[in-house]
Amino acid sequence: MVERCECLIVGGGPAGSALAFLLAQRGLRVVLADHGRAHHSGPLETLLAPAHRLLRRSGLLELVLPHAAVDPLRHGAIWGRDAIEWRPDAEPGLLLHRGAFDTALRSALIAAGVDVRCPARAERLADGGVRLTMPDRREVLRPRHVVVATGRARPPWPCQRELLQAGPQTTALTWVGEPDPADRGTAVVEAVPTGWIWTHAPAAGPASAAVLLDADATCEHGAKTALQAALAAARGPAARMQQARLAHATNATARLHRTMGEELLLGDAASCIDPLASQGVEKALAAADHAAAVIATAVARPAWWPRLRSAHAHWEAGLFFGHAAATTQWYAREERFTETVFWQRRRTVAVPRGEAVGWDTLLVRSPALVLQQVLVRQGDVFVEADGVCDPATGEELAQVGYVSVRPLLDLFRAPGSLRTALAAAGGDARLHVLSPHAIHTGLRALLARGWLIAAASAPGSR
Repeated sequence: MVERCECLIVGGGPAGSALAFLLAQRGLRVVLADHGRAHHSGPLETLLAPAHRLLRRSGLLELVLPHAAVDPLRHGAIWGRDAIEWRPDAEPGLLLHRGAFDTALRSALIAAGVDVRCPARAERLADGGVRLTMPDRREVLRPRHVVVATGRARPPWPCQRELLQAGPQTTALTWVGEPDPADRGTAVVEAVPTGWIWTHAPAAGPASAAVLLDADATCEHGAKTALQAALAAARGPAARMQQARLAHATNATARLHRTMGEELLLGDAASCIDPLASQGVEKALAAADHAAAVIATAVARPAWWPRLRSAHAHWEAGLFFGHAAATTQWYAREERFTETVFWQRRRTVAVPRGEAVGWDTLLVRSPALVLQQVLVRQGDVFVEADGVCDPATGEELAQVGYVSVRPLLDLFRAPGSLRTALAAAGGDARLHVLSPHAIHTGLRALLARGWLIAAASAPGSR
């Protein structure tokens, strides 16, 4: 039997499941195929306070709240110093119980009308269909769109996925046990010579410690030996856990992929961020929210599909490089272990940066840019608006932050500097209401993309 659907989602982790739920709520026929194994590495995960806005807007907050509590833990760090430094009181985030949340999310998407095939294996067929193999049967689907949300695992079929960027090879080991009574109610991130450890010790129940190590160390010495060496050097709650056991191991390498095929890569299948960000679930839900707008628009506007896939790929890449820059700065703050392999590798991670220019360097806009209608998100769909396209990368952009791109580029129709551009922006009706900081940030973002270049290197400048 051959079935048709608007969207097949391969992978039922938080990104794939949340996308299925959001699309079903929009009235689309969705099939989700999942391997049926647990997707989380630890019992507790955090959602930072800014995530509330995303969850509320997307309609996912009602699913999260029953399985999360206002984070009651006292957060601290042993980083760059031997003693613990407790974080000042700030707006609390949420402490999410992953197992209960994943179960509730699966129930919600089924109730919303998603057809779930679990356990199931998906295979791309030569004629464009997808064969789903389940324990008791096989079926062939003809989906209009396929979303690969298989997390850090390889996609279930060759989808011409290309690795664009990767951080140092990293293994995450989850250590679960009973915390010392004095450590209850705390969450501590701690640097050790061979890696770092993030321990959650709730007021009740087991504690979990995520131990991040170089993959080389776990391969050479074995996971348990490398784990014990890290714990032996620890000073925080992880060192005092009792009756502990190794519960999970996973590849935690930061990676960015793209596909040249027709599939949409979602969540960790597209980009895995460094676990130091502590935003894995938040990133998954944000990616689902963005992809839901992409798929909903593609159903109404099939001809836009290549552009929409490109828009989502660039969204994932922007998130990846933003996190890479932030985590590299955080790693650089740890100066006690600069001679060890783990820290040497992470202090030298390559992060794309704009051309190093001073305030008075003469700049012009890249002659390769094309002024055209570009896709921008408006609520739950994408629409066209005035913007710029980079033919080399396919990126379409109307704004950086909340600053329109075109008037920023218009400041450099003739050679000018950042200093003169900021002065000229005050006389442009499209820019004069914005702060100099917002305009400067926007200009730096264009430099990072190579959309502003040194006048001396522009074609015809000599």
